[in-house]
Amino acid sequence: GLTLTAASKGNVNVQDPATIAALAAAQNIITHGVGNASVDEQIALGYLQVNTGKYKQGMAMFNSLLERDPKLIAAYLGRGTAQALQGNLAAASKDFTSAIDIDANCSDAWKRRGQTRAALNFDADAIKDLTRASQISADHECFHQRGIVYHKMHDYRKGLGDFRKALDMMPTNHVTWNFVGLCENSLGKTREAIIAYERATSLDPTFKEAWANLAQAYRDYGDRPNAEKFFERAMKVDATYTHGYHLRGLLYYGCGEIRLALADFARGHQLDPNDRNCHLMKAVCLHSLGQLTQAVAAYTSLLQVDPQHQCFYQRELCLYLHKQLDKDQMGCNQDFELDPYFKEAYCKRHPTNHPRICNYVTQPGISTKIPDIVLSDTTTSQSIRKIVELSRRFGPLIQLNTKGFLSNLRQHRMCGLSILHMAQQAKAFWKQAPRKGPQKKGKGGDPGAQAEGEYLYFDQKGSSKDNGKAHEYSWRDFIDIAVKWRQVSEPNDPVFWIDLLAPEAFAEGFGLQTPMVTGQMNVIRYFPYFDRALEVVKKLIIDSGACNVHDQRFMLPRTKLEQLQEAKNCHDMWDVMQQGFYVETPCHSLARPGKSMAGTRITLLQKQPDGFDFTIRTPGTPPRWVEMDAEMTHVWRLLQNEARRKEGPDLDRFTELALTFYFYYVNFGPLSRGTAATGYIAFFALMLSIGYDVQCSPPEGTQVDWPAILSPTPADFVGEVKKWIYPARVKTDLLDGCPHVAHHCATARKMTEALNVV
Repeated sequence: GLTLTAASKGNVNVQDPATIAALAAAQNIITHGVGNASVDEQIALGYLQVNTGKYKQGMAMFNSLLERDPKLIAAYLGRGTAQALQGNLAAASKDFTSAIDIDANCSDAWKRRGQTRAALNFDADAIKDLTRASQISADHECFHQRGIVYHKMHDYRKGLGDFRKALDMMPTNHVTWNFVGLCENSLGKTREAIIAYERATSLDPTFKEAWANLAQAYRDYGDRPNAEKFFERAMKVDATYTHGYHLRGLLYYGCGEIRLALADFARGHQLDPNDRNCHLMKAVCLHSLGQLTQAVAAYTSLLQVDPQHQCFYQRELCLYLHKQLDKDQMGCNQDFELDPYFKEAYCKRHPTNHPRICNYVTQPGISTKIPDIVLSDTTTSQSIRKIVELSRRFGPLIQLNTKGFLSNLRQHRMCGLSILHMAQQAKAFWKQAPRKGPQKKGKGGDPGAQAEGEYLYFDQKGSSKDNGKAHEYSWRDFIDIAVKWRQVSEPNDPVFWIDLLAPEAFAEGFGLQTPMVTGQMNVIRYFPYFDRALEVVKKLIIDSGACNVHDQRFMLPRTKLEQLQEAKNCHDMWDVMQQGFYVETPCHSLARPGKSMAGTRITLLQKQPDGFDFTIRTPGTPPRWVEMDAEMTHVWRLLQNEARRKEGPDLDRFTELALTFYFYYVNFGPLSRGTAATGYIAFFALMLSIGYDVQCSPPEGTQVDWPAILSPTPADFVGEVKKWIYPARVKTDLLDGCPHVAHHCATARKMTEALNVV
């Protein structure tokens, strides 16, 4: 903007500021000069002082010029720029306003004031100023700066339009190309973002932020190899790039590579001890790997810097895990043992001084009597080694071959171990009448090789059902296994049973929410189901109307039905409905034929600026819980009866029931997180419990929970997925040779050791 260039001739000393200023004045290249060589030379010298960081000297020169000529626009622009660069934004804005008052057609003054107002967070005023500047004299900077303000306002469509206009005027500006990528990615257009970042890095190979953004876009797309490749390019540009280490650490963490993630977060924290992002994630990785003493120390030091930091919740969970590390998980359940208000606050990310947890009693500190888990790539237990090797067959089954999903090796391990564990328990339950309380074990606590496959490890004290009171082994006890594995494997996710959160939260209806569109972004993971969900919404509106945000049902006038049928996107739907609304998908009962329950809510709300939230929301209210629990209990009983048939279960009938179990479970949504994953694990475990291995992941572009949620009956859902599930069923005796997971991975210590095996 105000940077000067001057040509040298002969032996002129171009390093001397006065000489450069004189040359600039002589060549008449002074912005807003007055044509007077002496004045223009002083203007040029003032500009040069500001551009070289000598703000006080520059301001002194502009003050002197303004004393002589209070209407000198160049002096106001120069002094205002010096003020802005020193952070005196209000004073800067005042100077730019003075310049505008003198000449309302001074594009630079409008432009500079727009930038300053944006820095003051007066975004709407900034847009007006930059728009006026572009009307007077459109140039690259006008559109680029206005695009930045729109990006800051989350109006990515308008920002993208401005950056594209800026590129029409200066197509080789690498910074503008980077902003194009940021806007495209924020609209959910990851491939377009990648193209823009590639252009930015080709124009400036030293642009580390663009390399990191390119890597991040590949991460968002679910492409680990390319994400790694381009993070490496960013680090080659700057080996001390703290933010780069943080982003690459998140990539590795999302891939379940906890050790690699820890190395990056530790390096980032070492480079910048004040970087709280790296500090937090270093602690989370240590927590995940069972290095609990170091994890608590890291959480505590972060809380000393910021007493309200959200890591308070992780530290409490870490201390709880430390206390439980060597207790048999069969008799423990963190859903009962943790304060329900604490769990609710963690799920909702409440501030740590929230009134709901004012009476929370913190966990006891680290005890030197409880050693941390020995961090090793293997395990000394031959049985755990064998269990881990067998689990590798099942882990990848949970992987979705869909844009946006990284392959998470730790969650694969959790999945495989859970499937084996749950299959063994179900098989034992099918084969014997369950007894109340923990059953008597064989010598040394081991039920013995021959009995292992038929031994039901069950203690009501470790159950999430009925407050630990005596009850028959239930569907919920079966799912508890996957929940406990998920809780141990991922300390960064609050995974709890919703009915065991704070009673007020449960009564209010703790809502799970998954967005297909949020703001202006088409969410890369879930937007592929937008068209299908929209058709469901249209049909339900025609059949039974919709509910507004106050839960009042209304019918759409017949005159608008044709417009509704033609709606293709959120804007179209809003034009038809003219208000926020939701519809409830029907979920037909199997336990009570003819009865229809509330499935999930598909909701459309307006979100400024110029965006929408189009989501599925599952309200976990007590009445709905009772209905869904009855369905799950009914299907569990049908599975039990089928598995216990004298002639053996009918394969097709049992498979249909296992899928029906999944159908009601994901429509139920009983967990604060992880319902879809634990439900899918349960399906594979049920099949394995009767001796069938289902070796297939969902087809490309398919997520199994969405068809279940958007289907009204289990038969509709089964009819859709059986095409690829039924042919993949293969008879197996794998469980016969598998050591009993409940026995050999009985404690959180042993569970973590199994998860840590490379």
